Amino acid sequence: MAGSLSDLWAGAPELPDLVASADARAIFETDLYGAVPPPPDDVTWTAVEKQGFTQLDITCAANGGTLTVSVGLWLPKTGHPAPLVAALDFSGPFGIVPPGQFALDPNARVYSEPKWQADGHLTAAMAGQFAYRWPVEMITEAGFAVMVSCYGSWVPDHPELWRQHGVSPLLGGPDTGAFSLWAWALMRMVDVAVQLPQIDSEAIAVAGHSRLGKTALWAGVNDPRIAAVWANNSGCAGAAPARHPVGETLQQLHSRFPHWLRKGAVITPDDLSSDQHQLLALCAPRGVYLSEADNDKWADPLGSYFSLTQSSSAWGQEPHAWPDVESVFGTTRAHRNGALGYHMRQGGHDMLAEDWAQVLPFLTEVFGN
Repeated sequence: MAGSLSDLWAGAPELPDLVASADARAIFETDLYGAVPPPPDDVTWTAVEKQGFTQLDITCAANGGTLTVSVGLWLPKTGHPAPLVAALDFSGPFGIVPPGQFALDPNARVYSEPKWQADGHLTAAMAGQFAYRWPVEMITEAGFAVMVSCYGSWVPDHPELWRQHGVSPLLGGPDTGAFSLWAWALMRMVDVAVQLPQIDSEAIAVAGHSRLGKTALWAGVNDPRIAAVWANNSGCAGAAPARHPVGETLQQLHSRFPHWLRKGAVITPDDLSSDQHQLLALCAPRGVYLSEADNDKWADPLGSYFSLTQSSSAWGQEPHAWPDVESVFGTTRAHRNGALGYHMRQGGHDMLAEDWAQVLPFLTEVFGN
C-alpha cells in the first residue's frame, strides 16, 4: 500500500444527522448538483446487430429538436430476461470494442490521459483500449447484460462546450450542472432498457467510475426504476464526505471543473446542509456498492467507507455493526451487509476486472438471481 492508514484517514468527521424526509433530495439539488430535468417528450431507438454486441441508437425528442446517441448492449446467453448494469463511460463502446466496430463521435468531449486525446476529442488510437474496464465476457457469463454509452456524447465534459452540444441545448439550457445532465442521460438509457424483452426491468443497476460514479449515485437517487448503484472511486461529491479532510476538496473540484455543479453551488463543507452520507441514504432501499483502491487518496477511500456506514441506518442497520475503519486494511477487505457493500483493492484510480469480480456476486444477491 502506497500510503499509511494515517495518510488515508483523518479521523471520523462530524456529520449532520440524516434527514428522514422525501424532500431530502432538494438538499443536493440546492447545495451541489442542481435538479435533474424532466424527461423528454419522447425516447425512441433503433438496433443494429454488430459482432458480439448490439448498437442501440437512442433518440430523445424535446422542444422541437432531437438528440441521438449510440449505446452498446451486450447480452448473456441465458434465454430469459437478464439483470442489467447500465453505465456511462469515458470513451463508451468505442473504447471497448476492436477498431472499426463502433463509430467515433466527433462531437464528444471527454476526459482521458493526455496520450489518448487531442483537446478532449476521442481519437482513433483509443479504439478498444479500455475493454479492461468492461470485461463483457465475465459480465455476461455471470448472467448480466451490460449497456454502455460515452458520457461526452450526451454532455461534453468541457467548461465552455458543455452547453453547446447534447442534452443542454436539447432541453433549452436548463439551470443545472453537468452531473444532473449526465444523470438524465443514464435515465434515458433506463427508459430503453425497461422496454427491452431481454432485460429484467426489476433488476437494473447503474454504475460508474470516478466522476461517473458520482453521476451513478445521483441517478440512483432520482430514478426509482434503478434497483442498485455501483460507484467506483467516486470521491468528492460522490461517496466521500466533504467534511473529511482527505483527498480532493469541493473547492478543488469546482476550480477545475466548474460545469459539474450547479451555478452557485456550496463548496465550503461547513456551509453544506448535509454531506455525502445523506446522498447514499437517499438510495435506500436500493442496493449500494462502493469500491475503492488503497493508492487512491484523492478519492478518499476510507472517508467513503465511513460515509457508507453512517448512511446504513436508512436500511435499518446499525453503523456500529460494520467493521471499524482499520479492518478495511485487514485480510478481509470486502464487507457486505444486506443491500450495502464495499471493497478496497490494491492499486490506484481505475476500474478493473478485479472490481467486477466483487460486484457481480453482490448484485446477484441483491437481485435474487
